[in-house]
Amino acid sequence: MVSVQAKVRMALLRASGQKRFYDNASALHHRLPRHQKPSMARPPRNVRRRCEVERHEVNGFPCYTFRPRGGAAASDLHVLHLHGGGYVEQVEKHHWRYAADLVTRLGCAVTLPVYPLVPHHDHTATIPMVQAAYDGITAKRVAVTGDSAGGALALAIAQNLRADGQPQPERLILYSPWLDVLLANPVSELLDETDPMLGIEGLREAGRMYAEGTDPHDPRVSPIHADLTGLAPITLFIGTRDVLLPDCRRFRAQAREAGTEVDYREYPGMFHNWLMQAIPEGREAMNHVERALRRRPVSARCAPRPGSSPTPG
Repeated sequence: MVSVQAKVRMALLRASGQKRFYDNASALHHRLPRHQKPSMARPPRNVRRRCEVERHEVNGFPCYTFRPRGGAAASDLHVLHLHGGGYVEQVEKHHWRYAADLVTRLGCAVTLPVYPLVPHHDHTATIPMVQAAYDGITAKRVAVTGDSAGGALALAIAQNLRADGQPQPERLILYSPWLDVLLANPVSELLDETDPMLGIEGLREAGRMYAEGTDPHDPRVSPIHADLTGLAPITLFIGTRDVLLPDCRRFRAQAREAGTEVDYREYPGMFHNWLMQAIPEGREAMNHVERALRRRPVSARCAPRPGSSPTPG
């Protein structure tokens, strides 16, 4: 059963006009400025009160690391989170809150890159920046989480590491990941009618700009086409009211066929990235995330990286 709180949240999403941003290419371009305000790229005051915050630059873009207040992190885990927003939306309040929540729950460090956005940049700037942010973390235990477009970026990092013969992260956790910039699965068209947040045509326009200059089937741009062999264990969350659902189901089958561990969590009636919302289903999912991140790896391919520091970077 879908909770009353979740139903109210979906009604508010429809009333707010969030879905209209993704109605079509014209609507997306018209509304871009309000979704890319510079003020959004800084942690809000309430998050700064909860955590110690360190700002540094990666490839000329801001990157924030959050740690527990009043001393060293209680955990040797460092989480890199890659925010969503169709590669066109800036970090939002729920992303900053998510980072602070992980710090509170786990006593770990969390890094959140403010990566380059479309249309001023494309994948040729975004992927190298988040890769550099990952490479700059010196902790023994590193996990990568990503929501929506950030889920695809997490998989791009994992593919890059495999190509370079480097150890994988301890775990990849993907929240409503956007796996195909073309959204070619016809079932997504049907789900567009019930998805309260995302729209097919606007997403395709964002994906077109992000993939500028390369084949949109490139596996680092659209990981639905990736070879998933040898990647880190994956936890994937998706709701049945999300236009991205069909590709997530296909991805689950591909991961299992490739022999990659996948913990697939499909929530009936849930909308895009519901985990970061203050609803019962969000708390339930985040409890599972906490358990997954507390578990130590058993796979040799996720061993600590050579030269890593015993403390979070």
